[in-house]
Amino acid sequence: MSINSRPLKAGLYGAGAFGRFVVQALSESSDVCVVAVASRTPAHAEALASDERVQRTHKSFEALLSDQDVDLVLIATPPAEHAAQALAAVEAGKHVFVEKPLTTSLDTAERLIDEAATRNLVVAVDYPMLYSPLVEAATLFNSSRLMGPLLRISVENIASCRGLDDTHWFWNRDISGGIFVEHGVHFFDWCGRIAGEARRIVALTTAHGIREDRVFAAVAHASGAMALYFHAFVAQPDTERTRAVLSYEGVDVVLDGWIPTRLHMSGHSAAVATTTIRRMLRRSVESIPDPTIGFYFDAGPKQELYAKCVRAAVEDMAHAIREPGYVARNDARRSLPSLRVAVGAREAARLGMAFELAPIQTAALP
Repeated sequence: MSINSRPLKAGLYGAGAFGRFVVQALSESSDVCVVAVASRTPAHAEALASDERVQRTHKSFEALLSDQDVDLVLIATPPAEHAAQALAAVEAGKHVFVEKPLTTSLDTAERLIDEAATRNLVVAVDYPMLYSPLVEAATLFNSSRLMGPLLRISVENIASCRGLDDTHWFWNRDISGGIFVEHGVHFFDWCGRIAGEARRIVALTTAHGIREDRVFAAVAHASGAMALYFHAFVAQPDTERTRAVLSYEGVDVVLDGWIPTRLHMSGHSAAVATTTIRRMLRRSVESIPDPTIGFYFDAGPKQELYAKCVRAAVEDMAHAIREPGYVARNDARRSLPSLRVAVGAREAARLGMAFELAPIQTAALP
């Protein structure tokens, strides 16, 4: 049966909480079906396969790559492992979907992208925010230039640290890449696509014991926009919160939620801007009156929305596999600028000085 006339068959490597979440998110997909799973700990793979009705397990990553029934590999392992695993999958002739970050260094990311290109294989990154209806609408609103040029983006992310004790790999920069790389790439990506090419970065980090748990970066963009990012892994689940603000001369576009679930307008031109962005939103997004802000837009419950966005990200990759010439939004080549900024922020904080980014060679990007 042709690859264009059946669901693509995926093999998952990594049977932790996120791997399980991906399998659950794809259970409602008609484009991609998870048919195999492997893990460093085979018992974890067997438990996931049993719980989620995955057809088979493999006792090693190599065995998963040898499975001729698998079209693409889903990688859900700690960040430092992504480069070698994704490269091995590409060398085995598999398309690859990688949990963010793509890799923890630019050199390995570029090598992976080049290798995939020579083999005509698709590599994509799990950037679900790109498929959030509120981020989509904010991107369209920015492109409309209704309120003039973007002046500033501000992201404040007070995140939960539950489950991240001092022994967790998250605090080990050799494994995670650090907060800028492991987590900040989400925001450097979707905000950066709105603000345009990044040129200059300054950054600070604060450590408490072995935990480098608070980071800040300021990014200057070629468009003239400035972006500010603050991430702190200090909260409990019931107190964590994320807010992103896109500022124009007459209005602020305010998005609430790690994966944005609510959006509203604030400022002198809020009424006009609210009417405009409503036309750019999917019908599934609700318009809700509020006595203090006029209206806000609600994209639905966080976990349900997150699952839909992860599913959309994998299905966009499937579209690229099936249709030569189509480039997914989360294609690794399009995702590379966010890794450049993340690594640049990490270096700026380490060196204690501004980090300059050379202009991107746009001809090389899709």
